[in-house]
Amino acid sequence: MQSSRPSRSGVTVARLLIQSEPASSRFARQSIIDGSVEPMGQELCFRWSAGVRRAPPPSAYATSLLLSQALLDGGLAHRRPGCLFIDMDAATLLSPIADVLCGTLGTIQLPMGLPVQEAVTRRIAQLHARGYRFALAGVVSPDDPRTAWLPMASFVKLDVSLAPVSAWASVQELARQAGVPLIADRMTEPADYLRLMAMGVRYFQGDLLMAPQEESPRSLPSCDLDVLGRMFRLVRHGAPHEALAMIAASDPALVIRLLMLHRLHAGHLRPPRTLTETLAGLPEPVLIGWLHALRSSTFDLTPGHQSWSHAVREQIHNYRARLIVARVCCSPDELEAKIFDLYRRLCGRDSLAMPARPAVPLMPQDRAAD
Repeated sequence: MQSSRPSRSGVTVARLLIQSEPASSRFARQSIIDGSVEPMGQELCFRWSAGVRRAPPPSAYATSLLLSQALLDGGLAHRRPGCLFIDMDAATLLSPIADVLCGTLGTIQLPMGLPVQEAVTRRIAQLHARGYRFALAGVVSPDDPRTAWLPMASFVKLDVSLAPVSAWASVQELARQAGVPLIADRMTEPADYLRLMAMGVRYFQGDLLMAPQEESPRSLPSCDLDVLGRMFRLVRHGAPHEALAMIAASDPALVIRLLMLHRLHAGHLRPPRTLTETLAGLPEPVLIGWLHALRSSTFDLTPGHQSWSHAVREQIHNYRARLIVARVCCSPDELEAKIFDLYRRLCGRDSLAMPARPAVPLMPQDRAAD
């Protein structure tokens, strides 16, 4: 008999491998407020399991899961949450994952204890030059070595729970000289809030104002890890978008995510007509970063995900064959556009709650017969 006793990490292996219900993911978000109706931003934290409040230290794996769960499974970025703040450790910063959180989407938090090393500084400077934003998180003293990155920071977060009251004004002055907003973080006491308000601090975060909101969205169907691996290698080798589209089209779960990513990162452009246009609308570093993150954050947990993908692939194959036989497309581009239109409908979020095997659209001659 298998033991149900949890491992040291608090995760029961049996629960990861045997899922009797649809898979779901977990994350928490805490608002950063300034007195207006909508929050200025949200700090996102990964959660291992229900009932565990403490977030694990930032890591490449946890950050990949958090980005996938919050932005894709949870669709958080489409709910106007303000600027998203996400911690990244040195390994994550130096990996392609950091490219995901581009300036229009959020802010990379540089946590307390992050080493001020040449490689990390060079990476921050590289991302900053491309428009990425950073926040110095957990600052308790103006002597923090991370203040070397202040010229590239967009926010400074004062840890009110750890910083002595005597250091608040000096940290505030540090932020003022750098020309960046100060966020009073980890607020728990009303007296601290009133004192900081009197000092002119505008942005606040902490349980005193709003406790972290736990979310557990339904997971999207799992991607094919072989397809993700091939896509990742091809993108890094500069493969054309047409070749990437052919590979991606074999995995409906990946197509769902590519459509969502296009909306996230290229929503200002006109809607894509083909999967090739969808991929072309994503900046190459962002696409590489997402593929890198998805390789460790999406995996099959239930047979239902595989059957759904198989049903969609079958529908696409049959529809393509009928289009070719009926000769209703005048060019390969028109054929791809018609197939992509069906793909977009089959892979929409609303269709995921429906039974698999959606109906194939009628051909023109079929409509005439009706």
